Amino acid sequence: MPIRSALLAGLALAAALAAPARAAPDPLAPTGRIDAPPAAASPTPPMGWNPWNAFRTDVDEAKIRSSAEALVRTGLAAKGYRFVNIDDGWVLRRLADGRLQIRTSMFPSAATAPAATGSFRPFVGYIHRLGLKAGLYTDIGRNTCAQRWDNNKSPNHPIGSVAEREVGSYGHAAADMRTIFADWGFDYIKIDACGVADYGADSPVVRDGSYRAFPPLIRRGDVPGSDPAEVERLYADLGAAIRRWGGPNAVYSICDWGEADAAAWAPRHGNLWRTSPDIEFSWASMLANMDSALDGALYAGPGHWNDPDMLAIGHAPFDAAHLTEARAHFTMWAIMAAPLLLGFDLRHAPPALLDLVGNAEVIAVDQDAAGNQGVPYRSGATLAVVKRLAAPGARAVALLNRSDRPALARVDWRQLGLAPGSTARVRDLWARRDRTPARDAIALRLPPHGAALLRVTGRPAPGSDAYLDAMPARVTVAADGLSRQTALPLGRFAARIGMTPDDAPLPPGPDGAAHGIGLFANSRLALRAEGGFGRFVATPLVRPGGGAVTFRIYADRRLVAERRIAPGAPAPALEAAIGGAKVVELVAAADAPGDGRPPMVGWVGARLLR
Repeated sequence: MPIRSALLAGLALAAALAAPARAAPDPLAPTGRIDAPPAAASPTPPMGWNPWNAFRTDVDEAKIRSSAEALVRTGLAAKGYRFVNIDDGWVLRRLADGRLQIRTSMFPSAATAPAATGSFRPFVGYIHRLGLKAGLYTDIGRNTCAQRWDNNKSPNHPIGSVAEREVGSYGHAAADMRTIFADWGFDYIKIDACGVADYGADSPVVRDGSYRAFPPLIRRGDVPGSDPAEVERLYADLGAAIRRWGGPNAVYSICDWGEADAAAWAPRHGNLWRTSPDIEFSWASMLANMDSALDGALYAGPGHWNDPDMLAIGHAPFDAAHLTEARAHFTMWAIMAAPLLLGFDLRHAPPALLDLVGNAEVIAVDQDAAGNQGVPYRSGATLAVVKRLAAPGARAVALLNRSDRPALARVDWRQLGLAPGSTARVRDLWARRDRTPARDAIALRLPPHGAALLRVTGRPAPGSDAYLDAMPARVTVAADGLSRQTALPLGRFAARIGMTPDDAPLPPGPDGAAHGIGLFANSRLALRAEGGFGRFVATPLVRPGGGAVTFRIYADRRLVAERRIAPGAPAPALEAAIGGAKVVELVAAADAPGDGRPPMVGWVGARLLR
């Protein structure tokens, strides 16, 4: 190095060492904004088709094109199934200059300029001409999931040297996203995480020399042993590149299976984020994946959706011979506002399954413009899930029998937020007919694994539509109060409607229902008020077992109310004039944060008033 360059480098290093370290942002400081992906990319949950469950990597362009054509021919595209997504297996190798080479034996239309890499432009153009959108797959690590888990089964692994077979986007985020979105024209990207989870030194495919070791950033089922901050950084970098090259309408699917404390950060970056391991073709797996997202209503809304994985419909026990289970599966994904991604061979789809996944009234529940995810009410083996719809006085209700025996499932007017003693119209969405009007409650006897999906329209109870329970899509969990050491296990959410994170119900309101939000102290909630409300009211609660907590309310970053509450002490309602604020933020700050789990708190009866 020349002397002058060395001197300048030394001065720069000395200055960097002397400069004070940049402090990490205070997670409790109000920002006056909602940190979530652009709602324009997915104002409602994405719908479409993915070949993985049908073909894994044994797929080719002809299968995908004919499946896209089937979406149009069957009318499913007109009902919202618009995305046609390529999954793992499409990359042949990574060239020495860092570019990705397409497997043209799988996609012959890609054998075009530039000759070294090929181009997906012809394929994407064909999908677009059908009126559909196209999606692609990669991984945040060096390698993909099929390279690890389908190592001896896949016909379409990358080829070449160890370096050439590193086709994941680690170290190539900006270049890969530019290629995929700007050069090839894709509309959607699914980004897996096996590359940072399954290539440790003890992995069989590392031990045999097939791939380089990558110290795991995700240890499955072990948040303390994982590195959530680094996993978030990698996904955030990819997200920034996606927005740069794909624009605000590009859809970003985060697939880290709910690991690495994903609930705390993934909704800030992805338009959909996996809450579970891959779905398997069994009733137990469907229930487990459902449970992974069921309590996450405060983490979903326009632009960011909980994703319990693709639909297993079309595969036993959710095929045409098991329509009861298939309807139950589809019912629960619809009521949870989950993405609806089909994964069976549409070229040979039985009419009964096409009718099931094409039920426009059920799809409308999933795609409702309010963007609320349903709120669950459990009772033994049965489950009622209530979703507030955009139409005044309209609610969707899913009733599910999880068990192998017939069971009576029930929902009442308190859970629905309807006026006591009032009569409501009831529409059976699977039967496509109106039922007898109901009063005060609805009870249905369900067969084993049975489900019902109803649209109930009635007179709201006074004030019921003002509770945050009724508008979870307006809530963003900006800080959840947990650390890497105290994170909750998979499928558990720090912020819950009507209860604290340990399932203890909040105190009931005047109607006998437990309204409000329970979570941990050292937390911040951001409410998308959009200037439509004048007051916020809630009663602060600190559960015994911790120190005092200070509750603060901000309206567009302006402190409008504050109160310190001792654990277990009764507290009067905290009311704040929010003056038509666009963003209202609720902060609960513990006196002594410490290293342990912060105390549990509640914003009891939390409501936005006009």
